[in-house]
Amino acid sequence: MSEPGVITSRVPFEDYTAVEAMNISRLKELARSPQHFRYAIDHPKESAPLSLGRAAHCAVLEPERFSREFAIWDRRSGKTGNLCPRNGQYWDAFQVANPGKTIINADERDDAMAIQKAVRGEPLAMRYLESGEPEVTMEWTTGEQWGLIPRRCKGRIDWLTRIESVPYLVGLKTARDCRPFVFGSAAAKLGYALQWAWYLDGYFEITHKLPKIVEIVVESGPPHAVIVYRIEDDILVEGRDKYLELLKILAECEDSGVWPGPAQGEQVLTLPSWYYQVHDDVSDLGLVA
Repeated sequence: MSEPGVITSRVPFEDYTAVEAMNISRLKELARSPQHFRYAIDHPKESAPLSLGRAAHCAVLEPERFSREFAIWDRRSGKTGNLCPRNGQYWDAFQVANPGKTIINADERDDAMAIQKAVRGEPLAMRYLESGEPEVTMEWTTGEQWGLIPRRCKGRIDWLTRIESVPYLVGLKTARDCRPFVFGSAAAKLGYALQWAWYLDGYFEITHKLPKIVEIVVESGPPHAVIVYRIEDDILVEGRDKYLELLKILAECEDSGVWPGPAQGEQVLTLPSWYYQVHDDVSDLGLVA
């Protein structure tokens, strides 16, 4: 029988990473190859989100915690006026004075505040952020319902809210370009569909209620344009198919003890289509003297 699922809000990132369960970021490494996945398991290295992304999340979703979570390094050289390097006696003293805080510079703080203003100034985004809970950790067991080996799983939702009794799992992402055709391409490349399906299925497994998925995307550079995306069923179905296939591959590797690399045997190298020129004259091919 599966272990019961649990949903907990406002979980510190460090506590989330300590939960022993499969997450979608780790599972996506299997898409590169089982060999890469196995190496990551044997050499665990959970990296925290990038400083700006983490600061922006806190500024937008938990502004009351910002000063408790972040310290601003802004000591300038008296000679040049440039920001001093993160070493030496002043840096050491600053770290001692701010134990447990993430240290960012003034530019990163200003960017985070500008992102906060942009997102919270967008009515479509605030429809989802007016009420709810931030940094929500989910733990559940998956696999059995799909005919696979039961496996303990986890996921971390940026924001959980309800509108007219419908649960919404809301993500917040910074991007260089939030336009649909650009962000859509980035989402496909980075496997966001697997992540969205993973969260949806985890929430359903725990609550037996089907949520909606929304992604708020804000550009990391000014003017910090914001677009709110609804994630529809076709993307979620595709994401589920892909992550279930990875779980199947994982089970086969665990059973056999074989973790193959990206390709087996010799390969014929192919180059991308843009490399090849269109030749109007066969003499360009070197076939005619």
